Amino acid sequence: MNEVMGDGPDRRVVLLCEHDDLHATWSFFGPGRDGADLHVHHHHTDMFYVLEGEFTLKLGSVGEEVAAPAGTFIRVPPMVVHGFRNASDADVRYLNFHAPGMGFASFLRDLRDGRPAAYDQHDPPADGVRDPSEPHIGAPGGEVEEVSGEAGAEVTGRLYVLEGELALEDGTRTPAGAWVELDGAHALAAPVRYLSVRP
Repeated sequence: MNEVMGDGPDRRVVLLCEHDDLHATWSFFGPGRDGADLHVHHHHTDMFYVLEGEFTLKLGSVGEEVAAPAGTFIRVPPMVVHGFRNASDADVRYLNFHAPGMGFASFLRDLRDGRPAAYDQHDPPADGVRDPSEPHIGAPGGEVEEVSGEAGAEVTGRLYVLEGELALEDGTRTPAGAWVELDGAHALAAPVRYLSVRP
């Protein structure tokens, strides 16, 4: 897919996947770049995987900042107040997953094209929010799993190639840094490290 949703000297957002059950983006933020202000999602889970640099997650009504280095997976359930930014002095690159999609891609298009934009993102309510300790911040697991696949192993579904080349025995080759959607099981022709995304 690779549809550019935003492009500037300190921010780039690219849509990778748009299905009802999952919308995925790749993002670059320059040093000190603000991201999303504090908000909640009522009906979907917001997930991040840090590819490079240090991502800063903001949690709770006061926006307590948590630094997440490369390799960190973050899962924020509905009704947890959160936001994010790049608080570091280096670039950060990350993947963002919305499950289910809830129209996130259309929201980004509307913002990009200067149209009124709305989706399942709301100001934090005065009360009734979930505990800010509920998000998972750490090693990938659950919906997003980091896999080191060996030659001959079967792969299927939605993948993001982290390291090496996703070479399949049918001759298909996909470089690192690319999103792949596979129908059915395929055998690897060579070792590769990838994220398996299963919302």
